[in-house]
Amino acid sequence: MPYTHFGKQADVWKHLTLCEILEKEQPLIYIETNSACSNYLLENTIEQQFGIYNFIHKAPNYKLLFESIYFDLESSTIKENMYLGSPGLAMNILGNSTEKFIFFDIEKDPLKNIAEFAIQNHLSNKVETINQDSVAGVMNRLHTLPTSTLIHIDPYYIDKPNEDGYNYLDLFIKATQQGLKCFLWYGFNTLDDKKQINNYITNNLKNVSIDDFSCVELIMEIIQKDTIQCNPGILGSGLLTSNLSKESISTILKYSELLIDLYKGTDFNGYKGDLYRDII
Repeated sequence: MPYTHFGKQADVWKHLTLCEILEKEQPLIYIETNSACSNYLLENTIEQQFGIYNFIHKAPNYKLLFESIYFDLESSTIKENMYLGSPGLAMNILGNSTEKFIFFDIEKDPLKNIAEFAIQNHLSNKVETINQDSVAGVMNRLHTLPTSTLIHIDPYYIDKPNEDGYNYLDLFIKATQQGLKCFLWYGFNTLDDKKQINNYITNNLKNVSIDDFSCVELIMEIIQKDTIQCNPGILGSGLLTSNLSKESISTILKYSELLIDLYKGTDFNGYKGDLYRDII
C-alpha cells in the first residue's frame, strides 16, 4: 500500500530525530527497510496541519528546533508544497560523505521516486534500490556490513513474521548484536496496543541480554485503553535505538521534551492535541 503518513505528527517526531542522528553518527552505509518516497506533494490535510504545518509554524519559538536540520530542509521544501521523506532527508544530510545508500521497499513506485531523486542530487552512483522483503534482504547482508552502518527500520508492525519466520524486531536484535547502529520506529493507537508492544520489546531484548538500548515514545494524551477516538495518523509512536552515541540519545530525549511543549494547547479536529512521553 502507498505510504500515507507523510507530514503527520508521528513523521515530525521520527524525522526530526533521524536528521540529527544522521548528522551526528555520519554512517558510511545507510539502509532503510521501508523506504517509501524521497519527497511527496503536500495536500494540507488536517493531519498534515497538525503535523508538519504546525511544526514549521511554531518551531521558530524554540531555538533548538529552529536551528535543526529538519526545520531547515522541510521549511525550504514546504515552500514548493512538498515534504521530504526519510530517503530525501538522508541523501540531503549525508550526501557524498556516505559510501552507500540502500533502500528497500515492496512497492516499485517509491523506489523509482528514490532513483530519480538520487539522479537529481548527483548520488545515483551511491544509491541501491531493492524491491523485496527487507527483513530477509537486510538479514542476508548483515555479515557484510561494517559497524559504521546505520539501519533505519521503519515498519508499523514490528512483530509480524515474514515467510522465513523473522520479523523487524528480530532484525533489530541481530543488527544490534553485530554492533550496527539501529533506529527503529513503531506505532500504536491504543494503550492496550502500547502495553503489548512494550512487553514484546522488553522481553525479547532481555532474552538475548541486550540492555544497552534507548526506547522513547511520544503519545497523544487522548489515547484510550482499547478504542480510537480520532485518527491523526498515529496516536502514539516510539523510537527504539541501539549502538548510538550518548550525544544522539541525549538529542532524542531533548527533542521529545521540546515537541511536548510545542504541542501544548494544540487541537486536532476538535480533540486535545497535547502529547506526553514514556521512556521504556
